Amino acid sequence: MMQQTRLLMERAAGEALPDWDVLNASFQLLHIAKGHDVFAADEWQPNVYVVRSGIVKLTYLSEDGQEWIKSFIGEGDFFACPNVLIAGLKTDYFATAVEDCEIEQFDSQSMKKLTDTYPQWQKAIRQLLEWHIVRKELRERELLTMAPEARYQSFLKTYPLIAARIQLKDVAQYLGVTAEALSRIRKRLQM
Repeated sequence: MMQQTRLLMERAAGEALPDWDVLNASFQLLHIAKGHDVFAADEWQPNVYVVRSGIVKLTYLSEDGQEWIKSFIGEGDFFACPNVLIAGLKTDYFATAVEDCEIEQFDSQSMKKLTDTYPQWQKAIRQLLEWHIVRKELRERELLTMAPEARYQSFLKTYPLIAARIQLKDVAQYLGVTAEALSRIRKRLQM
């Protein structure tokens, strides 16, 4: 049942992982319709999610209600809210389906039980965290040091399989530009 999660975890570990029954006990396959939330801000969601099909966007809302897209999660990738898993707080962002999605969900405590027991699971989680840290550092560097056109080119390189499936308004919000500015950038790059 946890086909995408197993592929992701065993790729991260570089080997087969033992005792999948521990995760299977808390596994759920979610079907989330386009535009609906996987979770909202200010919820207790101590889960890990792996996208089997579709795209999820992770967004913050500013005090004035403006949406800021922190990342997109496509097939085979994972997300979870560190505020919940590490700090014991509630979620601080929204996870929303950009397309109809199938998402594999399991309880983070089950994962903790496996990492406390097996070095192979520790290796898998460490690798996933390293991938996540590198991705977040790239995102931070883009926002702090790159011009909008360079950010757009980096977006296309980072998300080649999902870029064409995302609405341009969402791409613009991710880049921190207006839809009109993104349209001008796209025209310049086509010349």
